Amino acid sequence: MSESHVPWAIRVSRVDSSDALNRLMDDWYHGVRADRGLHAAIGFDSNMERRDWDGAKHSIEQTYGRSNREHQQTLDTLAAAIQGRRMFAPGSAR
Repeated sequence: MSESHVPWAIRVSRVDSSDALNRLMDDWYHGVRADRGLHAAIGFDSNMERRDWDGAKHSIEQTYGRSNREHQQTLDTLAAAIQGRRMFAPGSAR
């Protein structure tokens, strides 16, 4: 399967460094910026620009609910990024 067909959440879960995670999430965010639905989630853009993925995920959950099918891939991608950040945090066991 080519990388372009691999879901973003899986790509994010495969990164091997914090820098790689930041670059991949920046690429992902540039791709989803055109989604008007995400812009309606209060604080989503400002959280993403600060790389506050917890805040971005929370803004979507607050606006659309946690089980919204339309934004499930977005929530999955953010959850993978949050987990990755924890994994690469100083002092974490890898």
